Amino acid sequence: MDLTITVRGCDQCKRKDRPATRYTLTVEDGEKVTRDLCAEDAAPLEAAFGPLPKAEEMSPEDSFKQQLLTIMEDHERATKARRAQREQEWRDENPAPAKKAPAKKTAAKKTAAAKKAAPAKKTTAAKKAGTKSLTVAEIETMKAEGKL
Repeated sequence: MDLTITVRGCDQCKRKDRPATRYTLTVEDGEKVTRDLCAEDAAPLEAAFGPLPKAEEMSPEDSFKQQLLTIMEDHERATKARRAQREQEWRDENPAPAKKAPAKKTAAKKTAAAKKAAPAKKTTAAKKAGTKSLTVAEIETMKAEGKL
């Protein structure tokens, strides 16, 4: 089933969260100009010219579509707010472990330690970080044993 929703937004402020009314204005040479305006953007025209004739009143179908759009936008905003709140609560309950800064050595100790130190073995980044690399077979075995 396909559902098509048409939303009339204000041509002036481009906002779609306010109902807009279609106005048709006729200039001196008889050319008609049609604009969709929200109440806020139509107010200066109505203040200058009095109540403007509306090209058409919002149909019940358009009114329903506008209400539906507003409900959907409200729901999306509420969902994002709830998600952000739950993420923050999770971060508060599970803080990241604090990293300890390495102790600083004095210049004399550094040079003495450098002279005494034998050439270090080349290690990979994984070994330096203390992580272990596993093969696919080892992973499958650990899964079977229930360790993963």
